[in-house]
Amino acid sequence: MTQHTQLELIDVSYAPVALASEESNYILSGIHLAVKRGEWISLLGLNGSGKSTLLKAAAGLIRQGVRGSIHRSESGSGKPIPIVMQQPDAGLVGTTPWEDVVTLLERQGSPAEGLVQRAEQALREVGLGRRMHQPLETLSGGQKQLVAIAGCLAAEAPMLLLDEITAMLDPGMTAIVCGHVRRMHKQGTTVLWVTQSLEELLPGDRTVVMKDGRIVFEDSAGSLFRRSAPNMPDSPGEREGFVPPYAVKVAWELEAQGVQLPFIPLTAEQLAEVVASYVR
Repeated sequence: MTQHTQLELIDVSYAPVALASEESNYILSGIHLAVKRGEWISLLGLNGSGKSTLLKAAAGLIRQGVRGSIHRSESGSGKPIPIVMQQPDAGLVGTTPWEDVVTLLERQGSPAEGLVQRAEQALREVGLGRRMHQPLETLSGGQKQLVAIAGCLAAEAPMLLLDEITAMLDPGMTAIVCGHVRRMHKQGTTVLWVTQSLEELLPGDRTVVMKDGRIVFEDSAGSLFRRSAPNMPDSPGEREGFVPPYAVKVAWELEAQGVQLPFIPLTAEQLAEVVASYVR
């Protein structure tokens, strides 16, 4: 594990202890993954692929039944790395965002000196500065996700592990949450972003696709639907069962007409960007 690596999984497999006698019961098999400081990794996979289990194993939330080696840098006395899940209410403990983050820090044994300031700064960083004393039940699902993310920031988590946190949000709030996390990444935060939504990926994202508990693709998001030749349905995304977005189909048609694109766009905005760069 190098000094720039925050998390490394080496030949990691997992099965519930009671079912570990048969290989067919393994939820994870032979996982190799290294996460460097400041990286953004998008982890994709259809339901049952093992991506959420991988995130929990990486964080240290599941230990029994895990085989292989998991090395965590700056995790703090072996404590699990916090994860933000689909349903934030399950992890919120306060009555307001301010109380929730402060209580989280107190439970973790954080020094009293500067604790409140750290909590308030984290809430401001995720855009909740004006809502920090608002009752949690009056917040939207996306705002509650931001409270959970603020708790990770205030606790100085070594990275953000985010497990389909936009799955229950409307498109508007999804854009807000994604935007905040992207800004934090630009400021140096390491992010593992688990999703099934291709529209949340940027072309340069390091993208890992899982299927049946194994990593089956690891490259940039912009190459996920790259075909070896026009009209050849052999891109990694197609092979793993993902439905190509409209922007991908347009890109394929452009390439069939001889237009060479630097990456395959996943959204209309990315399509406009790549076409504009080609025209220039």
